[in-house]
Amino acid sequence: MKKQSIKKYTVLIGILFLFPFSWLMFFGVFSTHSFNTLPYLDFTVVGTDTIPSTLPEFTLIDQEGDNFCSDSLKGNVWLAAFYGTNNPYVAKITKRLLWPNFRYREEEDILLVSFSMDTEYDQPEVLKQYVDDATKYHRFDRQWHFLTGDQNVIHKLLKDGFKQEDIENTSAVFLVDDKGHVRGRYDGNREDEIKNAIEDIALLKKELDIIEYERRKKLED
Repeated sequence: MKKQSIKKYTVLIGILFLFPFSWLMFFGVFSTHSFNTLPYLDFTVVGTDTIPSTLPEFTLIDQEGDNFCSDSLKGNVWLAAFYGTNNPYVAKITKRLLWPNFRYREEEDILLVSFSMDTEYDQPEVLKQYVDDATKYHRFDRQWHFLTGDQNVIHKLLKDGFKQEDIENTSAVFLVDDKGHVRGRYDGNREDEIKNAIEDIALLKKELDIIEYERRKKLED
């Protein structure tokens, strides 16, 4: 009788222990997970449809002295910042941008793209020295692109693409997805805003991973 009681208690404890895990497995297999997604910051009306706006195409010059086309950014998540290396606050700007750049230094599809606001001063050799100093401890040394060239092209991109009215005095940092849609805007002078940008990059990456997973699943089906 005593052995039977012990056996019953053992079975009961086992059931109580396994019950929560059974529910977790059920929901993990048969339920659909949902995550927060980032909004689109700009839209275009096409006929009767409203679709997210895409940044205009551009061609500039990078720190290596090579032509850099906006097409090369497709498929990547990137942060955009606008400043000159002779800006009196460049040390502060660099410190802020190093946070997300260093945080995602192991992920080659997450980029930082800086646009010079003084292209006359910021020649490729100046920008190369700046980027090399900033990324000397990074695994992927081409994750930070600093672009110069036609100042009018940069001003037009900032005003028409990123909807920044005051193009002469901006501390804004923008998050752009793999399709060229602007998904976030942050004040580069504030630490909490840059931390938000770091978190939003992770959120956007999760969103893109889910889309890619669903695409592959449809192909397999």
